[in-house]
Amino acid sequence: PDILHQLVKGTFKDHLVEWVGKYLEQVHGKTGTKNILADIDQQIAAAPPFPGLWCFPDGHNFSQWTGDNSKALMKVYLSAIEGHIPDDVEHTFHAFLEFCYIVRQNVIMDQTLAELRDALAQFHQYQEIFRMTGVCFDFSLPHQHSMLHYDLLI
Repeated sequence: PDILHQLVKGTFKDHLVEWVGKYLEQVHGKTGTKNILADIDQQIAAAPPFPGLWCFPDGHNFSQWTGDNSKALMKVYLSAIEGHIPDDVEHTFHAFLEFCYIVRQNVIMDQTLAELRDALAQFHQYQEIFRMTGVCFDFSLPHQHSMLHYDLLI
């Protein structure tokens, strides 16, 4: 599996982060979304220094997304958007992050595969919020489709 391009860049950055912006714009308009994104960036910038966490003084507004800063942003993004999005969006991110953490484990046993399948099922269940709100009309996306096959590739 190509974790960087399928999960980190594909599903996280190109889908979920973009969909949050579209959702916010639908609900709050352009001006409201601009203010909310500024608050989200402040939350990201305010993440305390901690081993393994990057500092993002400008929030998530960097000129070029690299694999490293995308992976680092995954660690703080959910807490930054909390309170600005519905619970189902939070649950979508949580299930996706759980899926990502599981596939990165060095040792994967039968129980781990069951947890992986459960995280994927929850991700698919909760991402429906994006379809119901009109943010995304179709989940037939190659990056997300590849997630269906991870358990077979491990």
